[in-house]
Formats: sequence, structure tokens, C-alpha cells
Amino acid sequence: MPRLLKAIHLVEVFFSYKVTQRDGKEVRSTPLLRLSDGTHAMMLYTSKSHPDLTERFAGGAFKDTLAAALQMPPLDWVILSNSASQWVAIAKGQISGILDDLHSDREGQIGSPMASEVDPTGKILEDFITDHVTSKSDELPLPIGSVLGDRELFLDLTAGQDENGQPIMKTFQIQHLPHLIRVYTSRIRPGITYGGIRWKALKDMIRNAPEISGVQIMNNTDDWVVFDRESLGLDSSDK
Repeated sequence: MPRLLKAIHLVEVFFSYKVTQRDGKEVRSTPLLRLSDGTHAMMLYTSKSHPDLTERFAGGAFKDTLAAALQMPPLDWVILSNSASQWVAIAKGQISGILDDLHSDREGQIGSPMASEVDPTGKILEDFITDHVTSKSDELPLPIGSVLGDRELFLDLTAGQDENGQPIMKTFQIQHLPHLIRVYTSRIRPGITYGGIRWKALKDMIRNAPEISGVQIMNNTDDWVVFDRESLGLDSSDK
């Protein structure tokens, strides 16, 4: 099993969720499966088309989903099921050790590989965004941070500069977000002024600019995802 877990730690898995009303607000939670011995398991599926996956589902990197499962008090097991309904079960007591092993395995390498090294052509990132757009899931693609790593993205800038000689970012409105900045996964489009920036630096920039509502990430086929400030993990005081 250790080899399997290391191989799939960044692979996207899928899980059902339900929506309930609490104090007038929608609350999302992951239903647990009650097993025959009375214990409870979080079911993870390797495919969006798995017959046991409900219409409402979300996706996440396997390692991130394991970390989230660790915080569920009623949980006893995490069960990973493939399309043939073959299971691999992980006891809750094993999760911390597995996450520690994955972390130490990365630290033991000479430098942590960036997404651009693991995915040099950017195909994983391109497909990730397109798959999200075409999927039935209405959840934001939370594991995109794992896919992006510290990849360079390309800001959409105006042709001019401000009074201090600095480039000016274009802003866009999408639905309720009035001041989004746009980044592209490559520089393939003619007529656009690009400014290269790493994903982590981009988040830091947005954190320090409360007037920015979030970021739109657009791939080479014009599919895109949007992250608002909350989705980027910024403090509510930064909004």
C-alpha cells in the first residue's frame, strides 16, 4: 500500500456531499457510510462516473482529502474505491502516519519539485481546468494548488504603466466579483501584454491588495476557473 499511496497522493479523487440548512445558511457536509460492524467510512472514488457517486460531489487531491478526513470525529475509515468497486481501506489511526510519510518523502528529495518540473508541458494543469468546467461538480477545484505548485502564470496587463512606471493589471467583473485579475497558463495569445508571476507570489499580492476580488485562471482552450479571496485561503479581514 505505501507505494500506491505515494503514487496517487496528488491524484484527484471524488466524494459525495449533502447540503443542509442551518441558521438560514447552507452547510455542506460529507455523508459517511455506516458499515456492517457499526463503524463509519468516508468513501472516495477514483472516477466521476462511479455508480455510487451522487449527483452532488466534489473533488480533491488524495492527500488533501485524507487530511480533511482526519478532522471528522465520527470517522473510522477512509475507503478508496475504483470503477470496479474494488476497495482499499485506510483506518483513521493510520492517516497521520501516511501524511507524515508523504511529507518526509518530499523533504528527502533534493529540493521540492515544482509543478512545472512534475508537469513540464503543463498538460495536467490544462486538463485539470477543462475537466472542472465540463464536470457536474459545482465545487471549486480545491486541489488546484497541488497542480499549480509554484508554477509561473501570466498576468493580463494593460499596455501602459502607472505614474511610478509600474505595469497596470486589467480587472474584470464575473458575477458578484467586480475586480478580478486574470492570469493565463501560457503566453500563446497575440496582442496581450503579459506579466509573469509565480502562484504563491500571486496569492501574496492579492492578500496585500484588498480591492482585488480574486483571480480568474484561463487555460489554452479558454476554459477557466475563478477563485475569490475566501477560496484562496485569505483572512476575512483581507476581503
